Amino acid sequence: MNRFKLLLAWLLVGLPLAWGVARSVQKSMPLFAAVSQAVNTK
Repeated sequence: MNRFKLLLAWLLVGLPLAWGVARSVQKSMPLFAAVSQAVNTK
């Protein structure tokens, strides 16, 4: 029972955290693509 509570707690914290990190990476990709293109054109 104690392991179940621990697993549930990690899931309640880890899943939203992983989702937020994934969204942040997706949103930042155009920024890095623009920087990469600017560096390649010089």
